[in-house]
Amino acid sequence: MQDISAREKAGDSPGLIVNTTLYNNGRRLAVTTLPGEAFTYDFFEDLERSLQQRGRVMEQAANIRQRWELLRPMTPSEIHMDPCPLPLSGAVTASASFPPLIGPITLRIGEEDTYWHVGDGGLYENSGVESLLFLYLKQLQEKRAKRALVIAFDSSFPFSVGGRRLGLRALPFSLLTFDFSRVPCIMEKRVTTYQALFFRTLQLEGVFPDSKTITLIMLRHTDAKWSADLSDLPPACRAEAELLRTPEAVRERIAEIPTRLGPPSECDGQLLASAAAKLVAEHRGEIVEFLSRP
Repeated sequence: MQDISAREKAGDSPGLIVNTTLYNNGRRLAVTTLPGEAFTYDFFEDLERSLQQRGRVMEQAANIRQRWELLRPMTPSEIHMDPCPLPLSGAVTASASFPPLIGPITLRIGEEDTYWHVGDGGLYENSGVESLLFLYLKQLQEKRAKRALVIAFDSSFPFSVGGRRLGLRALPFSLLTFDFSRVPCIMEKRVTTYQALFFRTLQLEGVFPDSKTITLIMLRHTDAKWSADLSDLPPACRAEAELLRTPEAVRERIAEIPTRLGPPSECDGQLLASAAAKLVAEHRGEIVEFLSRP
């Protein structure tokens, strides 16, 4: 992590934040060399300002302030951990460790008797967007940035695919056949809906900066558009032309690629790469337009 930080300061690479979840307290742990203060956006300052502009007074609600604090990402420094010697592979492994097969990873800080158990960041929030929003909202609030554009690639396994598979499953689950990932996915669907409503509503109410100041572009690998004649099908998939006859069949194939550390086949790998390139090209105008604003 120290090497990554040095590259960032030299301008040789972008900053890196690896999202994980602390089993101890249920908080997000953002593995980064940034200090905890970088994420301490004061939501209530902006809320009070918005209310005053409309002639209203903010009611005191200590419990809400405490719950808001729980949303803020924790950083290694807050658990007395020096992130600099941490291997990048260790941070990535922690972010992907999901029970019962892998993880969580257990950390002991120095000679302390307290152990921290760190697991998949998706247990708290799968996209990691919330960490970036806290980071940039604080910079905007302190006038250290004028605008912020967040581009998120969502390559998670589509929730709808799991639903289709369950619709075809006649047998009940057992301990050995139960899909444990379905549980957090169900919870995440509800949470992300409330998250989107919360953020957009507060933009409309003038609490958060408007969409011309901070905006989120979500790119999903399943949304890439393919030509009707499939002339843009990757070379490795030509042998499977009988299976991939229509753009809908291609999108279905991409949706069912499991989210593992490597694609099942060369065709799957090229499909994912092509889908990513298509998404960037499709949204290029929107991205450039935002960045070109004075």
